[in-house]
Amino acid sequence: MGKMRKLVVSTLGLMIISGGTLLYAAAGKTDLSVYINNVLQKQPGISSEGQAYLPLDQLPDNMHAILSLDESAGTIRIYKPNVNTVLLDDKGTIFGKVRTASSSTFYTLVQVDQLKTDVSDLKITITDPAGKTDTVDNQQITEKKDSFWFKSAAYNYTFTEKGSYTIQVYLKDTASKKWFIVSELQISTT
Repeated sequence: MGKMRKLVVSTLGLMIISGGTLLYAAAGKTDLSVYINNVLQKQPGISSEGQAYLPLDQLPDNMHAILSLDESAGTIRIYKPNVNTVLLDDKGTIFGKVRTASSSTFYTLVQVDQLKTDVSDLKITITDPAGKTDTVDNQQITEKKDSFWFKSAAYNYTFTEKGSYTIQVYLKDTASKKWFIVSELQISTT
């Protein structure tokens, strides 16, 4: 009976100590509002013991990076290629402003370097001020290089509304088969 009593008391003591430790650890965590480019993100971060922890899922689109998650190997890789984008009109002149209600034929010139992962496709979209998105070009990447240039096919578009139009460049990760935004620019209307 004495051994049983000691076992019960010891077990309860360990449960109280570990439970108190868990409560203490939980009390040390603080939710953080996460802003990227001054836009509040949906998922909060956590601060614990002086370290900030951010939700990984919302970072690639906002940071224009490619995320590779391999749960079986226990790894997360973030690739941040250097991607520069310019728009060329039908005469080959760089532009960034258009007149409202004008129709333009343009090309998108994309320069990629520091690409440290395999990608299978490149896609370019344009989104109007109302949020309607059209695909400018979508092509397979045949050469596997860490740097390349890409010029889209000619694309005719009518800028019907006043406001900002967004051009986004996506790369498709070969392993995950997911699209990631790697470059973005704005066209403003006058």
